[in-house]
Amino acid sequence: MFTVVEYVREDGSNPYKTWFDSLHAQAAAKVATATARLEMGNTSSVKWMGAFGEYRIDWGPGYRIYLMQDGDLIILPGGGTKKGQKRDIAQAQAFAAEIQSAKSRCEAKTQEVNTMALTRDFKQAVVERVRRDPAFAKALLDEAATLFLNGEPNTARLILRDLVNATMGFEALAAKTGKPTKSLHRMLSKRGNPSMDNLATILSAVRKKLRVSLRAHTVDAA
Repeated sequence: MFTVVEYVREDGSNPYKTWFDSLHAQAAAKVATATARLEMGNTSSVKWMGAFGEYRIDWGPGYRIYLMQDGDLIILPGGGTKKGQKRDIAQAQAFAAEIQSAKSRCEAKTQEVNTMALTRDFKQAVVERVRRDPAFAKALLDEAATLFLNGEPNTARLILRDLVNATMGFEALAAKTGKPTKSLHRMLSKRGNPSMDNLATILSAVRKKLRVSLRAHTVDAA
């Protein structure tokens, strides 16, 4: 498993968040799902170029997430599409060089690695967009339901946890489901193992909070 964060430049700008916020709702949901997979340690869609990588999303125009790995930390400096791949890689690599330079300066001053000072948890961008963009919230809920049906419950739990945090919160969820708050936190943790009945109950509660219907998709077996 990884800790996944966005790169924040010294001037306070956040290239990854700027790109993420520019995507339409369904594309942003696909990207949020990809970052959740990274958090779970799934890097099967990443093409590595040393410590720098390109996560390829086989959907739409071929979205790309650019990242660099520093131990168990994944840093996101930006994203793009297959069409702008050459330009986007060059820009992301330039940001990766900035990260390395800033890290080296920090080490020289403190003798400690302080990469986290240059970053922000990627979940903040997801939660912020859920709260302001109903279309994205619905698309992300559809992604969670689809992941459950297609055998990715671990990733689905993380997405559902973000949706709960961004909408009703765990105390309100406990009141709606009749489940203890601590139990719900455990169910939706990285190592949680909720029953299908409990998952269905949580999905239903979030769906009602968002006032939307679910549209999940199964993947046909080859």
